[in-house]
Amino acid sequence: MIFRLFFISSIFIVALFGVSLKSIFGYTFDANKQYNLAEAKKIYFKNKCNVCHGDNGEKSTSRFKALKDMSAEDIKTALIGYTLDNTSTMTSQMALYAKNLSHDDMDNIIAYVKGDNFALDLQVKDLIEEEPPKKTEHNIFLK
Repeated sequence: MIFRLFFISSIFIVALFGVSLKSIFGYTFDANKQYNLAEAKKIYFKNKCNVCHGDNGEKSTSRFKALKDMSAEDIKTALIGYTLDNTSTMTSQMALYAKNLSHDDMDNIIAYVKGDNFALDLQVKDLIEEEPPKKTEHNIFLK
């Protein structure tokens, strides 16, 4: 009953306000926001992100992927997740840093790693219709 009410109200909100369902269920970024990369770099280094992730988010280990290789949404989801769950050793280490970040700080860190136009690039990617994956004659998807 509650799920049905939530689902119907979500459809109503989308129809009434033209809100994207993606913005309701995922993290979205303001494509019109201008990020100051010098300030974003200060936030990245002040919070010691470079110690584990490298000066430009390029460093990876068996415990984590390089930030450069992650999507902006995945980085934001991970940062927020670290603030909510501190059950593992790695999570508790990240939680110490992530809990001190505001959402704006998180977005600035993402802008530093992904580039100042990352939000606009995400919006463009959402608008471009991708070609479906090719299949073989036996309907098996090719990579």
